[in-house]
Amino acid sequence: MKLTTREMTLVAIFPAMMAVTAQFNIPMGSLPAISLQTLFVYLAGLTLGWRLAGMRMFVYVMLGVIGLPVFTYGRAIEALGTGSGGFIIGFIISAMLIGYLKNVKFINNQYIKNFIVLIIGTIVIYVLGALYITYLTNTSFWLVLGSFYIYFIGDLIKIVAAIYVYKRIRPHLTYEWAQICLN
Repeated sequence: MKLTTREMTLVAIFPAMMAVTAQFNIPMGSLPAISLQTLFVYLAGLTLGWRLAGMRMFVYVMLGVIGLPVFTYGRAIEALGTGSGGFIIGFIISAMLIGYLKNVKFINNQYIKNFIVLIIGTIVIYVLGALYITYLTNTSFWLVLGSFYIYFIGDLIKIVAAIYVYKRIRPHLTYEWAQICLN
């Protein structure tokens, strides 16, 4: 796979933004902290497409695996063994799914379509996070998933912000311009 300089730059910038936003968080006790990371998962999926968004999230996870403190609370690989591990893996799958679904024509209104796609991406993150916490704590999946209600309002705000930013920067993305011309 051959990447352009612009694509390599975008793939490098997004993990850096994820690492920075992970450090600004709101602790939630036994649950993973609230941070702005999902905002950049949403933006990666919307702006980069499924392939580059997945690559970008994989790079982010690999930075943590090699020992860089890119996860919440400045943790590295040990974060994958905590309740945050499912969310971190969910970031990869969610970004790829968002990147794929945003190009599927299922509704004519772009704002509503993007909102639905980002809600689906959020659900993927929640489900994988809940599955992982359920595995670690041997509790009920539905009980853990139900405890995520505290994240939902913040994620709705991040979804609206991601759509706003995406609509503002979309005309400047050459990959999208080429896809629009091909359709």
